[in-house]
Amino acid sequence: MLEKPKRVRLKGKALSNLNRAIHNRDHDRCVICGAWVNPAKKFHHEPCGINRSDEEQKGVVLCDRCHYIRHNGPRSAVIRDKIRDYLRKHYKKEAQ
Repeated sequence: MLEKPKRVRLKGKALSNLNRAIHNRDHDRCVICGAWVNPAKKFHHEPCGINRSDEEQKGVVLCDRCHYIRHNGPRSAVIRDKIRDYLRKHYKKEAQ
């Protein structure tokens, strides 16, 4: 039987520090289109939904437009794949 991955749930200062770290890594820019995103805006979880986890290697900065597309419409899978490729590039050493 496959083990369910453990999800990390942060609150307060720990979540704020994670958000800052993700924004710093992504230079306050949407990883899809490059638009500036206010550092106070919470990062996007990938994977999203029930499997989301508050970890640096599972979060990216997305502008409102790209975030909307990620969750709605026919380009959702394209945005998802771009996010996953971006995260793999940044964390490939950890995955090995």
